[in-house]
Amino acid sequence: MSKKKIGFLALAATTCVLALAGCSGNGSAESSTSTADKPTETATSNEIALSAWGYEQNVEFKAIVEAFEKKYDAKVKVVDIDPGSYENKITTLLASGDKTDVLSMKDVGSYVNYANKQQLVDLTAYSEGLSAEDLANYGGSLDSYRTEDGKIYALPFRKDTYVLFYNKKLFDAAGVDYPKDLTWDTYQELAKKLTSGANEAEKVYGGYHHKWFPILQATAANQTGGDLLSGKYDYLKNYYDIFLNMQKDGTVMDYATIKTTNTTYSSVFETNKTATMIMGSFYISRLLKAQASGENEMSWGMTTIPQRSDSKETITYGGPAGMAVNKNAANPELAQKFVEFASGKEGALVLSKLGITTAYKNKETLNALFSIEGMPQDEESKKALTPDKDGLEYAAKASAAGITKVLGEEHDLIMVGDKSVEDGIKEMESRTKDLVE
Repeated sequence: MSKKKIGFLALAATTCVLALAGCSGNGSAESSTSTADKPTETATSNEIALSAWGYEQNVEFKAIVEAFEKKYDAKVKVVDIDPGSYENKITTLLASGDKTDVLSMKDVGSYVNYANKQQLVDLTAYSEGLSAEDLANYGGSLDSYRTEDGKIYALPFRKDTYVLFYNKKLFDAAGVDYPKDLTWDTYQELAKKLTSGANEAEKVYGGYHHKWFPILQATAANQTGGDLLSGKYDYLKNYYDIFLNMQKDGTVMDYATIKTTNTTYSSVFETNKTATMIMGSFYISRLLKAQASGENEMSWGMTTIPQRSDSKETITYGGPAGMAVNKNAANPELAQKFVEFASGKEGALVLSKLGITTAYKNKETLNALFSIEGMPQDEESKKALTPDKDGLEYAAKASAAGITKVLGEEHDLIMVGDKSVEDGIKEMESRTKDLVE
């Protein structure tokens, strides 16, 4: 067994592997509304409390809070919780009867648990009362939080879109045209052309596949019509073959190395170590901030992720971030106004101006996004954020947390070579059978 595999397995033995597409921090100035990480008991008639993860790093929270306070002459107290312990903390607060009014939803699996325990206010009536135009502008994002009983207990304010980021400098140096309309075959060939370097210190990879398992699995499910919660995973095989072949060819960084060294996707892309990278649109705001501050002046663009050669439409996926009203909220009416504001067109316009891709999209929000200094202005980059289908990672079902845990564990073993693709898929189906049933 290689040293990389031994190191990885030692790490995996003590780590619960979960992939959370969309957990990207972006720096922001301190807000006067931020408070300590503690329960909230009471509120005035025009005051609510909001739970958030990494408030100082995620600019969307501060922007929404300030815009809402200004419009409604209200006060929003922020309960800032460490991102790594956010779901556990919210679970504890809800179990204790805490009255924090608005709860930010970081993970769909945790959201389902809160909804099933009837700890959140039912927002289905609001969603059903939306105009046809507004529903179309959500583009199906509301279904991110539609539970098995057909109800919605949270509204999405952010909806990520996975795209292929590329480094223009590296393309220019290699004399290769900027990417567009890639299939998985042409993507692999492109990665070979852009890979260079005689040793690891000089190595530049043609592509980069981060460790989050949905980058492979959710892409495969959406592009083949599969379902990650179905218990059937044959459709994953071709995608694993592609990712493993690229790893074998040395055109992408070795998976075990990424895991054992805790490599961050931003460090690889921003230090010119990879020419292309499949990543969520949440990365846009970080790149823009780095450019604006002078921290990094790299020239970058976007195109759609590679597609199946027989596909007649562009298909990708992305996870949501949303907000819900606590069933025990101290101020439920104002709390629901806040959630509706954050999720709707007013909140979407606020966030679009920061480089955040929103759940609610229309011409105005897209124009605001692409008017930011530093945003790519080419049509291919714009097309990347408006695919024919921007699907979900997985549905809001009670089985989601258990099934995705299995999928993540088996993904690790396949990618480090400790299981064949065939054996890994069989194990996924075997281990999830009871969970599906």
